[in-house]
Amino acid sequence: MNHLKLLKNLNNNLFKFDNKLRSVKFFKKDIISIKIWFQILLSHYNNKDLHSEDIISNIPREYASRVTVFKVIDDAVKKNFVFKIKDRNDKRKFNITPSITMIKEFENWCLKFKQ
Repeated sequence: MNHLKLLKNLNNNLFKFDNKLRSVKFFKKDIISIKIWFQILLSHYNNKDLHSEDIISNIPREYASRVTVFKVIDDAVKKNFVFKIKDRNDKRKFNITPSITMIKEFENWCLKFKQ
């Protein structure tokens, strides 16, 4: 792996906002949103269910409260970047899944790092 090339790509693209990639721009607004974004996508690509509580447990309390995490998720739902789908086994829980748009925009954004 060429570490210098990766660092340059990250430095040039991580905080550059492309208005065409609305979901990428939304999740890159702060470190907590980025962490939530990565967890949702990791869960998707690993074909695993992801609940709000899973996300909360992976973010240290000193970085974000439960309310903050729920707000990011709810805002993403309102923008149709993610969906909250009732869990089949536990009707009190919701699975957090990315929209097709979010997946496509993420994959498009990732192409910048292959250069």
